[in-house]
Amino acid sequence: MMKHLRTTLFIGLLLFGLLAAGGAAASEAMDITSECTFDASYTVRNISQMTDGKYTSFFQTKDVTEPYVTVTSPAGIDAYGVYICFAVQPKNWLLQTMVNGEWYTVAEMTDEYMHVYVPLYGTRVFRIIAVDTGKRQEMSINEIFVFSRGDIPDWVQRWEPTPEDADIMFLMAHPDDELIFLGGAIPTYAVEQQRKVVVVYMTYSNTTRRSELLNGLWAMGMRQYPVIGEFWDKYSKSADVVADAWNKKKANTFAVEAVRRYKPKVIVTHDYNGEYGHGAHKLTAQIAERAYLYAGNAEYYTDSAEEYGTWQPLKLYSHLYPENQITLDWSVPLINMGGKTGLELAIEAYALHVTQEGAGVSVEVTGTEYDNRVFGLVYSEVGEDVLKNDFLENLLEPVSCVPAPELEQPEAAASPVQALPDVFPELNEEGYIDEGEFIYENDDSGQWVYISPTLKVVIERKYDAATSLRWYEVEIWSDIEAGELLNSLQYYDTPRMSMDYGVNASLTARKYSTVFGINTDYYTYRIGGARAEGIEVRDGAIVIDNPFSQASNDYFPNLDTLALFPDGSMQVHASYELSAQDYIDIGATDVYSFGPYLINNGELNPASDSWNTYQNPRCAIGMVEPGHYVVIMAEGRITKSEGVTMLHLAMLMEQKNCRVAFNLDGGQTAVVLFMGRQLNEIGAYDGKTNARDTTEILGIGTSDAVPREEE
Repeated sequence: MMKHLRTTLFIGLLLFGLLAAGGAAASEAMDITSECTFDASYTVRNISQMTDGKYTSFFQTKDVTEPYVTVTSPAGIDAYGVYICFAVQPKNWLLQTMVNGEWYTVAEMTDEYMHVYVPLYGTRVFRIIAVDTGKRQEMSINEIFVFSRGDIPDWVQRWEPTPEDADIMFLMAHPDDELIFLGGAIPTYAVEQQRKVVVVYMTYSNTTRRSELLNGLWAMGMRQYPVIGEFWDKYSKSADVVADAWNKKKANTFAVEAVRRYKPKVIVTHDYNGEYGHGAHKLTAQIAERAYLYAGNAEYYTDSAEEYGTWQPLKLYSHLYPENQITLDWSVPLINMGGKTGLELAIEAYALHVTQEGAGVSVEVTGTEYDNRVFGLVYSEVGEDVLKNDFLENLLEPVSCVPAPELEQPEAAASPVQALPDVFPELNEEGYIDEGEFIYENDDSGQWVYISPTLKVVIERKYDAATSLRWYEVEIWSDIEAGELLNSLQYYDTPRMSMDYGVNASLTARKYSTVFGINTDYYTYRIGGARAEGIEVRDGAIVIDNPFSQASNDYFPNLDTLALFPDGSMQVHASYELSAQDYIDIGATDVYSFGPYLINNGELNPASDSWNTYQNPRCAIGMVEPGHYVVIMAEGRITKSEGVTMLHLAMLMEQKNCRVAFNLDGGQTAVVLFMGRQLNEIGAYDGKTNARDTTEILGIGTSDAVPREEE
């Protein structure tokens, strides 16, 4: 500990930072999958195939008694949820997290849903493992997505149970038939009218198409899980050939059981002629008719009658049936789906059936040729339709829209490890102390704090042995109205000296008695080089004005810019967007060129997919709001720390709720300075293990407790 330690209070920085910063509005969770590492039991297919974004590829374990997949989240970014799209799912499986070296079960799951979201409490390591049945089992995953803290994106599927007292059952042969031949029926009835809808498929064709089926339904707003049969997908113009492939008796039994279990008032199915003559469509229509006629009779299909009782549907519609025709309108804007029409939603859902590209069919063309608005009433227990525009005519009062319930955010599971309360200084309403200064330094625990009436700096050193990473997280709160601003502090007084000579960054901090400082962009090494030098503005004066003229992501750094303003705000821009004079004209006091920018307007840089994946020492600064800043410096090239990728750094900044964030120079340049001394360790590079001499730092705060330069 340093001699000028003013108190013996132990600061719990995480709790302290939370209370000091105040509550923040929930933001969308980050997809951190690309930075996670994966391990699994003996595998057949490459584990990367479940994170490649392609449902056409999948990861597969060998048949073992307890197949598993273990996931480790990136250092500093805990996992708060996992979304798994199974291809082959164990009948019973567990979601477990590692706690103090032992596995702790968070959730006990079954094979009820093939796409599953499971909330976590914030963990570094978790696994998906089959319950041991004493028999060999397989686990296969199309895609997996891991999320940080925050609201789960709407596209993550959180299925509700299939309704057991359905208003309508759509009985179809294959995935995508419900789009091409039913048009906008599902979003119109299930979402806009909030009817109880069951979608039944005789076959899912293959595991990829099953995932596409679920993705399409979810995109249309469907939330009740469908019923998916496992009959072999056989193409033939002959219904008899398909009947042999499916085993017609088993297919009839499946459909009758579905009707008895989910008790639909109305069944809607295919054209008896198979639309364009598909044998499976023809057979499905026949099966639907048999289910309608026999589900209400206990003498037939006795097993399901005993389990679910009998049920007599009240209507059966067949697509394009020539008698008692009705015509539905799928062009009506749906309020619950943002004004999109049912047909537009069906077209968008069909685009998610990637495997059907080039199949020669579409919702627009095929659904028009075989008009997906037209159906015929084959049987009715409630008389013929009069208005002829509603499957539920004579059964339920017509409605145009019933407000859809909002998709609830799942609560994270309670952590088995509880944080201990800590003691910290009493703060005033502004989040500072009324007088004097509070300084705390503990090199052993990696905690440093400075508080004055206008400034609060909280630093925590973090370490993750699992991924060999050590980094510093810094949060700064400053009173802008009192003039407490981040400033460029140059060691030498003249621009010429600043360009030609450098010193250790700690000397610059001591010269100005700076409480906290970091490196900047080390622009001086670019002066006179063959490539662009960028834009540099200091204290409102232009130093360099030589940016790239167009996007330059092939170069590193790409010379994106960070601009500081006298109101405490920050802006980031691509290198070619503004000239140096443009920055002066909009009021910027300081502009740095390095990059890439990591976050702008709360959104990750869209070029993040093209960033290099090397692990290096890196340093970033960001703004939550004017007066609230974040710095993260990751060590690298040392035994304790390999460094971070650019994307990992951006994720760390996004997790801190930064609205803007910017990558400054890393490597030998990157330093974190507190009270005039360097906290971080420098890794070896070109035989050197010391920080690179630079001409300036970006600093904030002054204190007489900072040792003088000569000390």
